[in-house]
Amino acid sequence: MSTIAVAGLGDVAKYVVEELNALSLPLKIILLSRESRPWFDQQPNTIFRKTDYSVESLVKHLIDVDVLICLIHSNDHFYNDVHEAMISACKASPKCKRFIPSECGGDIEKFPQHPEFYVPTHGAIRTLLEEQNDIEYTLFNQGWFMDYFISGDRSYLKRILPVWPLDLEQQTIRIPGTGNEPITFTSARDTGKALARLATTNTKWVKYIYIAGETTTWNNVVKLIEKIYPDKKLKITYKSLEELEQDRAQHLNDKDPSQLWLAFMDLWNATGASAVPMNKVEEQRKKYFPDIHFSNIEEYITTAEKANHII
Repeated sequence: MSTIAVAGLGDVAKYVVEELNALSLPLKIILLSRESRPWFDQQPNTIFRKTDYSVESLVKHLIDVDVLICLIHSNDHFYNDVHEAMISACKASPKCKRFIPSECGGDIEKFPQHPEFYVPTHGAIRTLLEEQNDIEYTLFNQGWFMDYFISGDRSYLKRILPVWPLDLEQQTIRIPGTGNEPITFTSARDTGKALARLATTNTKWVKYIYIAGETTTWNNVVKLIEKIYPDKKLKITYKSLEELEQDRAQHLNDKDPSQLWLAFMDLWNATGASAVPMNKVEEQRKKYFPDIHFSNIEEYITTAEKANHII
């Protein structure tokens, strides 16, 4: 029996836990968090372990764990503190030598500087992992979550307007860049499936693993949305790369970082940094995910429209 630990009991973790159970393998799922969560308490094959994310606490909780998946997202030092502690705990663990840190970005090889708030957090942890040889790890990325296209009662993920540029209710879209830059979209369900496969495979991980439901452009997204919803005519506004750089400069010293972070995410779109390398996606699908069908946007929205439940 394998034991998989999932740290950070947020929305994406729900998909990972469901997909680990869907594998029908003899698994034990350890849930690591500062507090238990009602949804997770009801899931089969799970054991909750309360942690303050100190090295001492994590070493104790990883004693029987084979693989650790971290899904904690934070744009401040908490991200660094937690990941540094997890790396130290895995090094000290007699068993837990496979670690998937929290990434969920785009092409971080070609664009390690985007989104910019990842540089002091994710960037520092990437360096720390690269400098050690005790732990096998992979940096897992999938672009945008496709879930933001659908109604909030069809996905575990919460809405993130205005960071997500498309507002279907208001029939508006705010496109960063020209709209012709490549953008990758993947559903959280398919992300959960892929992480579940990685956590249970004996195949050695490569340093960077990418998945994709579809890589397209925002301009093509507009055409697709208007095809799926013929009664909707989106009002489009564009912001050039130059304007986005001006937004970044204007908000660089704001006490409230929300507008700066929005500029960082817009630049992530406008530079093409959210698009994962499709040559690696195709190669890695064959290696790690041969049995997963990754939904494209039209398939995903159509499924959601027909469903009356979380997909």
